[in-house]
Amino acid sequence: MDDRDRKKLQLENTLESATLAIKNQLGDYKDKSKNLLIIGGIVVAAYAFSKIFMDDEKEESIEKEPKKENSPSFVSSAMSGIVTSVLLSLAKNKILELIEQLNKDADGTEENN
Repeated sequence: MDDRDRKKLQLENTLESATLAIKNQLGDYKDKSKNLLIIGGIVVAAYAFSKIFMDDEKEESIEKEPKKENSPSFVSSAMSGIVTSVLLSLAKNKILELIEQLNKDADGTEENN
């Protein structure tokens, strides 16, 4: 092989390794962003459910006699509490998974260096 062929082969190998590294890094970002979107969706859903139940309670209290206090009904507050608890628990689990994944990624990059 002459010098030109060796340089060409070396550049092709460098190109392949850089391409693989970029693909792996983009795959990691894709997984992390998917987890963040799920967490965000869960938080937004919890907020929406709580607003739905709270708005219904406000409308009911307006329609009733104004002498009564604005106390939410037992069923709607129980449902709101359950839904909020479940959704926040799911969000917590996803956040813990994401933190664990980030720690593993950080440990992997430290070992490679």
